[in-house]
Amino acid sequence: MQRILTTADVIAAIPGLIGFVPAESIVVVGITEHERGLQIGMTARHDIAGADQGFADYLAEIMHTHGLPRAAVIAITADDTAGDTAVRIMSDALMGYGIETDHRAVVARCDQPAPYRDLITGDTGISGDYRDSFVSARRVMSGQSIEATRDELRTSIATLTDPIDTEGVEIQPALAAKAVVEAVVNWPTEVTPELSAQVAAMIDRHPVYRDAFLRTGAYDAAAAAAVFVELARPLRGRDRANMLTIAAACYYFAGNGASVNVVLDHIAEDSELPRLAQLLDHSMRAGVNPEVIREIIPAAEAADELFGGHFPTPEDFA
Repeated sequence: MQRILTTADVIAAIPGLIGFVPAESIVVVGITEHERGLQIGMTARHDIAGADQGFADYLAEIMHTHGLPRAAVIAITADDTAGDTAVRIMSDALMGYGIETDHRAVVARCDQPAPYRDLITGDTGISGDYRDSFVSARRVMSGQSIEATRDELRTSIATLTDPIDTEGVEIQPALAAKAVVEAVVNWPTEVTPELSAQVAAMIDRHPVYRDAFLRTGAYDAAAAAAVFVELARPLRGRDRANMLTIAAACYYFAGNGASVNVVLDHIAEDSELPRLAQLLDHSMRAGVNPEVIREIIPAAEAADELFGGHFPTPEDFA
C-alpha cells in the first residue's frame, strides 16, 4: 500500500498503480484510512472523452460500496477545459456519496515531471517522477512492467505469427504441470510452444485442470500471469481463451486491473469469453477487491484432487 502525501505524489504513483502511463484520462484513486496514515485502496481510469455523468455516478457508487472515505481525482490532459470539467463531474459524484476529494488536479502528462494545477487551492506545482515512485518500484520488483501506453500493454499480450495445432497431442499432465510451476518459480524463463500445446490439450480434454492451474496464483500471482500469457501466444480460439482466462485470474489476484481488462479484450477479439472470464469481467466492472477474488484459488489439497495427484509446489524446486 502507498501512503498518500501530496498531489505530486499521487500523480507520480498513477503509472505504477495501473501498469501503463495514461494520457487523456481521468484517474480516480480511492483512499482508505489506516493506522499508519492514508493509503491507496483502489484505482480506476477512464478515457477523458467518455468521463460523463453516467460514468462518474457508476464509479462513485462502486467506491461507496467498498467503503472508501476519500479519493483523489486527477485529469491527465492537455485540454484544461476538458480536464476541469471531468474533475468537477467526478468530484461532485463522489461527494454525493459522502466521499471526500482531498486532491483534485489537472496535469498535461505523467510520463515525466510536469506542471499541475490544484483545483482545490488554486496553487500550481510540479508532479513527481513516476520512475521514482514507491508504487513503481514495488511493481517492478514484483516482476510486473509499466508500459509507455495502454496500446503497448495490449501489444505485450499479442499472439505469435504462427499458431500451433493442439489436435492429437498426447497429454502428459505430471510433466506439463511441473514445467509450468517451474517456469513460475524461475520467471522470466523460456516457455516452449510444446508446453503450450500440452497445457491447452489438458484443459480442453479435462476442464478441471484449468482450476488446478489456478493454484499457481497462490505461489506468485504476477509471475503466474506472465507464464500463462506466454503459453497463450501460439494458441488460437478456445485454447487461447482458456489460457488467457487463467492469466486474467492471476493478474486479478495480483491486483493488476489494467492487465485484467487488456487480457479480457484479447479473449473477446478471438473467442467467446469462457464462464470464468465472464465472472472476472463482471467482478472488474463491480470493483470487486482482489482479496475476494483470491478465494477462488483452490487450496493445496483441492488442487491435488482436481489434478488427480500431487500438484507441484515451489518447494518441489527448492
